[in-house]
Amino acid sequence: MSSLTKPSALTRQEIAELKARRLACSYLVKGCQDAIFDFREKAAAMAGAEQARAAHRTIEILEEALSSWCETLSILRTALNSTSSQTAPGEQSLASYLGVFINESSRNVEDASNVGTT
Repeated sequence: MSSLTKPSALTRQEIAELKARRLACSYLVKGCQDAIFDFREKAAAMAGAEQARAAHRTIEILEEALSSWCETLSILRTALNSTSSQTAPGEQSLASYLGVFINESSRNVEDASNVGTT
């Protein structure tokens, strides 16, 4: 088998980077879950219709963010599980796994620009 077709192994530094990103992402997931819980309690206690609508919309936004971060966390876990043999699956590199963070930031910018247009 030639070295051009052999999947490249992730370095220790790349594995450490994936682990750090997985840990950071798990904290983001937990933070979103906590915020959703808090806003649900606040929304239930609000008397004003406008405040309640704002709180419910905040919950919707947080749920979208939570879904996205859960998906990212799943990708990172899969990447780390596939490194147990010290080989990245297929031809994927660390850069392709970290691309989920780039996509996430651009998606958040798009979502923010669409606020109030629906």
